[in-house]
Amino acid sequence: MMYLCIIFVPPVYFIARQKWLGLALNSLLYGLACLCVLSLIGIWIAPFFWILSVGHASFTYRKELMAVHADLIATKMAEKLQNQPPKLQ
Repeated sequence: MMYLCIIFVPPVYFIARQKWLGLALNSLLYGLACLCVLSLIGIWIAPFFWILSVGHASFTYRKELMAVHADLIATKMAEKLQNQPPKLQ
């Protein structure tokens, strides 16, 4: 569901995550894309700003997922090490 939000309306992702600085930058890019769509000349430039907006939201989401995944792996590894008896050498 979040991927659909990122693809079609990227600023909503930043509102949902309460990342206000990212929202400002993404709203600027998305707003420029929307304004370009309204003009006949700018319609060819609009996909550039839209791709920048989607790329920014996707990168931020991916970074967030990687942090959650790394935390999960670290927690599991710590549990394994606590349950393992000490090695005698």
